[in-house]
This record gives sequence, C-alpha cells and structure tokens, in this order.
Amino acid sequence: MFVIRFLPFLLLLTFSIIVERPITQISWCGASIIYTREDETIPQFQGLEEEKTIFFITEAHLIYQSNGTVWNQIEGLFEDIQVSPADSRVIYLFGQQGQKSYRTNDCGENFEEINIDGFYGFRLNKMSWKWMLAFKKQQCDHFDMDCREPYNNQLFYSEDGAKTWLPSFKNCREASWDKVIEDIAVPDERSIVLFSYENQTQLIYSDDFTNYHTLMVGAQGYYQTQKYLFVLTSSNNGGYELHYGHSKLEEFQEKLVELPLQILKEFSYTVLDTENGRIYLSVSHYQQEQSITNVYISNQLGKDFQIVLTNNVRSTSDGNCDFEKLLGLTQTYVANTYDQRDQKAKSTVISFNGGKKWESIKAPKFDSEGNIVECGGECSLHFVGRTESYRQTIYTVDQAPGIVLGVGNVGLFITQEQNTYMSADGGQNWIEVRKGSHVFEIADFGGIIVMAKDFEPTNEIIYSIDYGKTWKTKIIYDDLFIAQNLVTEASGTVRQFLIYGKTDKGEGIILRLDFSDIFQRDCKSNLDYDIWNSKCIDGSQTKYYRKKENSECFNPKQMITKKIIEPCPCKREDWICASGYASQLEGGDCLPIVNISDYCEPGTTYFKSQGYIKLTQCVGGLDLDSIETYCPKNFNFNEILLYLTIIALLVFLIFFAYAIIRRMLASGDKSKDPNVNIYNQMEFQEDDDEEDQQL
Repeated sequence: MFVIRFLPFLLLLTFSIIVERPITQISWCGASIIYTREDETIPQFQGLEEEKTIFFITEAHLIYQSNGTVWNQIEGLFEDIQVSPADSRVIYLFGQQGQKSYRTNDCGENFEEINIDGFYGFRLNKMSWKWMLAFKKQQCDHFDMDCREPYNNQLFYSEDGAKTWLPSFKNCREASWDKVIEDIAVPDERSIVLFSYENQTQLIYSDDFTNYHTLMVGAQGYYQTQKYLFVLTSSNNGGYELHYGHSKLEEFQEKLVELPLQILKEFSYTVLDTENGRIYLSVSHYQQEQSITNVYISNQLGKDFQIVLTNNVRSTSDGNCDFEKLLGLTQTYVANTYDQRDQKAKSTVISFNGGKKWESIKAPKFDSEGNIVECGGECSLHFVGRTESYRQTIYTVDQAPGIVLGVGNVGLFITQEQNTYMSADGGQNWIEVRKGSHVFEIADFGGIIVMAKDFEPTNEIIYSIDYGKTWKTKIIYDDLFIAQNLVTEASGTVRQFLIYGKTDKGEGIILRLDFSDIFQRDCKSNLDYDIWNSKCIDGSQTKYYRKKENSECFNPKQMITKKIIEPCPCKREDWICASGYASQLEGGDCLPIVNISDYCEPGTTYFKSQGYIKLTQCVGGLDLDSIETYCPKNFNFNEILLYLTIIALLVFLIFFAYAIIRRMLASGDKSKDPNVNIYNQMEFQEDDDEEDQQL
C-alpha cells in the first residue's frame, strides 16, 4: 500500500506518505554534509541541488525515492542505503541475498546494477565513489590457525563502484580506509587491515592491497581519528592495554596509554573524543561490571592522563557511553554517572572546561505550565543517555552553537517521568519546553526548532522561531500516529523537515513539513544579528553571531557561522599551584610545601613567585603572577671585615674630632671671662684685699 496525501495547514505545507511498514532509515541525496558511519563529518562542494532527493527503507525492506512531491518504489528487497562520502549524489542500494543491488550517480535519475553477491561490510572511500572495500567469508581448513573466528574473512576491493571485485588480504578481522587520505601525501587507496598471519595478529597498512607495512603485532582491535591511531592488545595481567600513535601512518610510533591507577586492570576502552589533541577515554576496570567506567583525559600532547570523572555509565552491548560533546561549542560535555551509594541510580553532570571540572545542571525555575519548580538541596536537571534510548536524547548541531535539546527530569536522579528541555546558551540555563518526551530537530542555523511527542499518539508539532522564547502549535495530520523521529538534511541549512512513525494499524507514515513561507526574506543587515557570548573556557570566550530573536527572516543558506575568540579576565580557576606549592582545598591558596629558594644576581631585580602559574590565555583580572623584587647584594668575609674596619675607623675619627673640638672650646672660654669656673681664685683675692686693708 502506498498513499500520498497533501495537507495544507496555515503557513506549513505538509504532505504525507503511508507505506506498508514503519521506516527504518532515511538518506538525503545531494546533501551538503555527510555524516559517515565512521564518525566523520565530510562537507560536499560539487553540484548540490536545491531540492534534495530522499531515499528511505522500511521494515519490509522496500526502498522509496522522492524528488519533491513525486515518490517511487525501487523494485526489489534491500538491506541498506549508503551515500558516498566522496560525492553525495552517488547512492548505493544494497539488496538482500539473491536480490539486485544498484548505484545511482545522479540522485536516482538513472540506476546501474552492481555486483555484491556474497559480499558484506561495505566501506566507501571518501576521495572517490569508485573505491570500495568489502568482505567475503572464507572456507577454512580445520588445521589453519590463522583462519578462525573472527579472522575467517577475506578482504576484496573495487575500483569501479562495485561492478567488479579484486581479492586482497585473507584471514581478516577488520579493515578500513585510512582516515587521513585527504592529505595530499597519502594515497587515496590506502587501507588499514587487521589480520592473522603465522598465528599472529597484525595491524598493517597497504597502498596497493598486496604489499604492506606492519604497524603493530598482537593487535586485537583498532580505532583511528584525524589525530591518533589507537590499538588494543592483551595485557599480561589478564586485561587489555591501549596503545596509540600519530594518525599519519608513516609517523606511527606506538606509545602505551599509562593511567594513574596502575594497580587496576583495564577490561574495556572507549575513545570518547580527541578534541584539540586531548584524548578522552572511558575505561572499565572491573571485568564483571563493565557498565561502570572512569573517564580519563590527557594533555594536548596526548600524555599525562588524569582521572576526571568516576562511575560513568557505559553500555555493555555496544560500548557507547553516556558522554556527549555539545556540538558547535568548545570543551563542553554532558555525562551520566552512577551514584556511589546506589549503583542503579544515575545523575547528570556538565563540564564547561573540557572535563576538568564537573557540576550539576541548574534546574529551570518554572515548568512549561508556569508553575514554580520545587528543587532544593541536591536537586538538579538530569537527562536520559544514549545507553537507555534508541536515539540521542542530548541533541546539538554544529550549525547552531549554544542550542541544546534534551529529554529528562528534575530531581535527585534520572527517573521515568521525563519532560523536554532546552538551553539557548550552551547549557548554562534551561527551560522546560513541554511535559513528556519529544523528538526534535534544528534547522536554519538554529532559527527553526521543531518538536513532536514520541511515546503517545499525536497529530501536531510545536515549533519556535525565536530560540525557544515562544512556541507555536500546528496540526500536521488528520489522524493520530506515533512519531519515531524528526529529521532534516544534515547541513541544518534547509527549511524542510521529515517526521516519520507508525499508525495505529502498524503502517509506516512519513510527513514532510515545509517552513519556506514563514518568512518573506533572508537576513541581510547587521541589524538582523546579535552577538551571543559563550562561557569563559580556559581563559577565553567565544562570541557567536546569531540572528536576533525578533528578526523575521531566514539565515542565508550560504551563511558561515561567524565567531570571535577573545580573552577573558583572569579568575582563580585560571591559575594552578606552581612547583613546590600546594592547595589543601580546590581553589584555595597555594602555600609552599618545600623550602623555596630564590637565587638572584646581587644588586639586580628578579621575579619572585607568589606560588601560582597561569594555566590559560586570560588577560587582566586577578593577577597572581610573579612580582618583580629587588635582590639584596651578597657579601663575602673579606668584604665584611673591610666594612667593619672602615666603620671602626670612622667611629674613632668622630670621637677624636669631638675631643679636640671640646678642648678648643674650653680654652677659648677661659680667656674671655675670668668669672667663669674660677670662683675660688676670686674668693682668695678678696680675702687678700681685706687683710691688706686691716694691716
């Protein structure tokens, strides 16, 4: 059954398609950005159509193709749809066993049959749509120790878009294209292969699918990013070890990841992120409890790992962790952790400085109905993580910095009573948008945000065109259905959305929502834009240009998210204790713990440490830097003796001069006045006179 209905609802142009079974996958042909299954984001630059062609596959393994309002079913039964990361106009439709498979190079205008009989695990090359890797099962000899599970696969490659295949290495466990092949010095056909040879596992790379260079012997698995190549090996203590080196394979020199808790074994590793050279690792130290991990972060050189978060939540089925980077922002992460007292209770924390400091998420003051949120003490906002949900419940896009959507609750821990929340400032402040769980999507660089209920029947959406300040409700269908997801083209620049789900009869339904007519113009003037300031992180602040809330215009589709990075005033958190100093409390004063000796040249000035080193690029504010201090002159023994002699001589001369001056003064007084200090003589003279008179 295949039914199309057109449903004009006010400003939104809506049309729907009913198919026999629910939809499992949607792909855009001609998309301007490709998100690969290897976690890469690849922009597209050539021949991008304004009207994107959509392919989707249902639970019944049927594929439908649309271009505008015309939908066609592709003949056959299919397992998968893949868009070429080298050219988003090239789509591969992989059929089930015994069914035909196709490739289109023009978004479905023409199809060419391809040969994939017996092949699986297709890897598309991001430099050329013609190159592809795939596997075939090997028929193994019972005594061949190299051909055993999971190494009983042979690698093949195609140079003509899966029309013909050529054999490569046998006894393979895994293979992939080199992730740095866009480097002009790296061949486009370079592959990385993990295989077994002479009863030894080897990680190799090859530029011609025949000759190879060995990267590491004993490898059990690998993972490559743009910066690093990680290799997993078995350890002597019964756990595992993680090695890493430069992602450019000619420069690969393996180093062992050395964690600070050396007494613990490592039983699983998940590489969470490698932003700015820092390695974020989730490590399980308990064989029986691999759902509980610690998060470690290295410095920008990939060294000196430090534990920054304990009891992080991890899935034992696929290794995913409740640890999300907020896209479009720098060094902002959200994570879920188990409670120390109750390993079943989980809570959510956020870090604004790359994981070095974690804090609870501030709950909104009011709920979506205007009631005061009663949240005191340890109460905060929590979000369901990817380990519990079939979709990502903390949602951000690169093209809309600061816009964060999530499903969770306010309380002490994560509960089953979930509502939908939004932040417009990168997670610093939150609002409750609606009660209950919703699917959501962001378009027009954050200028359009759309939501729909997902666990109960609905026929309406809510949307905001002012960053969540106000919300409008629109009916989009005349019957109720269960919404499973809400998506848009990966660039986030278009104004159309697809919402898909299932009806009460178990049929699949997909509706296209077109917001192209809600505004009549594109934003052009600086008067349409404002500056949003992110939180100060590591001493700097990023300022983003963002459309004003009241500007009734679309962001231009060719718009590039503009940002300015400026230093922030220094705070205590921008300073760490210098060598020889320590703080008893986090953020407390740095006090000397050893005898600090400051050597300087006598008679000069030097910079005396206050006990701190600036950790960031902040400017002004709190100044705990070294202070310029005068260095007193040092004296040796001979100099001291000389100075003492000179001082003694000066003292002697002073006393000698004083005595001479006093004597001179005394003799001068005698000649001047005979009545001074000669009283006895005067008396004797008077007596003599009297005696003479009597005689």
